[in-house]
Amino acid sequence: MEQFGVIGLAVMGKNLALNIHSRGYSVAGFSIDKPEVDALAKYQDDKLKPTYTWEEFVNSLEKPRKILIMIKAGKPVDMTLDKLKDLLEPGDIVIDGGNSNFHDTQRRFEELGKYGIHFIGMGVSGGEEGALHGPALMPGGDKEAFEKVRPILEAIAAKTEDGRPCVSYIGPESSGHYVKMVHNGIEYAIMQEVSEVYDLLRTVSGKSNEEMSEIFGKWYQGDLHAYLIEITSKVLQQKDDLTSDYVIDHILNVASYKGTGNWMLEDGVALGAPISVIAEAVIGRFMSKQTTREGSAPKFDGQAPADLVENLEKALNLAQAVAYAQGFQQLTMAAEAYKWELRYQSIAQNWEAGCIIRSNMLQDIEKAYDENGKLQVLFQAPYFKSLMEKNLPALRAVVKLAADAGIPTPTLSASLNYLESIFNPNLPANMIQGQRDYFGAHTYYRNDREGVFHTEWYEEK
Repeated sequence: MEQFGVIGLAVMGKNLALNIHSRGYSVAGFSIDKPEVDALAKYQDDKLKPTYTWEEFVNSLEKPRKILIMIKAGKPVDMTLDKLKDLLEPGDIVIDGGNSNFHDTQRRFEELGKYGIHFIGMGVSGGEEGALHGPALMPGGDKEAFEKVRPILEAIAAKTEDGRPCVSYIGPESSGHYVKMVHNGIEYAIMQEVSEVYDLLRTVSGKSNEEMSEIFGKWYQGDLHAYLIEITSKVLQQKDDLTSDYVIDHILNVASYKGTGNWMLEDGVALGAPISVIAEAVIGRFMSKQTTREGSAPKFDGQAPADLVENLEKALNLAQAVAYAQGFQQLTMAAEAYKWELRYQSIAQNWEAGCIIRSNMLQDIEKAYDENGKLQVLFQAPYFKSLMEKNLPALRAVVKLAADAGIPTPTLSASLNYLESIFNPNLPANMIQGQRDYFGAHTYYRNDREGVFHTEWYEEK
């Protein structure tokens, strides 16, 4: 009998099955797509079993059965679960490792619970390479069920520099997929921030692809030691195999998306979370598809400041911190709203290796929450408060330069506005509330006494 089963054997599912197998566990694999099973069969041995029917798959697993589903989110997951619930028994464990909407995960968690089947919604990050060699895993659901699959998940997960597996119990119900959704929103933000810095380097500084690759490579060796910085350097230096140019210069500037960023915005709005940078990153992808392309690209005619590259490094470092901060701020608000107990330091540690947003900064985030697990805003922590004070002048200078040059920087600008706002006790919201009371008698609070007030506004004749 096999110790673990995987349903869905496309690239991610197959690689995860091979990863589990490589750690010494026996695995059964199944897909409704026969060629996918055939592809897995090429690796078959006494601990890797391809199966071709639902019944063969389920019957090949030791009890309680432990099954990972790696298929397209949405209706296919529901169809798979409908099939499984008639074949499984109380106590069996089903893990959805796809990018499912957390609302769907919540519904499935409750439905399968009626049959005594444990359901875990688990975020998986790291792409096909991570799936094979070590992804970051974010499982949420029944803690007792998690403990039964924990040894396998810890074995296949990426490891931090000090050897800790990038997987831990996130929290109850649909919290695992929620954390993965936030991970992806942060990913959107940092990618957009990097693209804006790239735009300023090429447009204002006139740097070549090779020069920019070298700059990002140098930053990667310093404070910006992050996966997305590393691959930016590699993307910039890749030569095209169809022309004599660089690949980056022939990639159409239209950015695609799969929906997780949208989901984060939707719930962020419902919670009232100020995730402005992530919102701008999502809208930036919308903009790339909807721009009329009738105008001309901005041309900078001035002299690039001598400290531009240094300022861009500092600005990007601070903006990256804002992306993380806004993600964790939404997590704290979701935990309160949905009555989840989330361990933020563990979430940060889970992201330190294997995933797309991995960076050395996550170690500082983990430390910040270790010291104060009740942080409302990451920049309340000493390290990040100091980072803000040190790098804010550079971010201001970069945003001002971009505005003067006519270069859009939606996420860098939003990062600046967030930092200028979040600790500002004198924002002009009093005017908004005065207007609301004037036209709609919506009332207001006062800053000099308790109670709720309404003014009989009048217009002078």
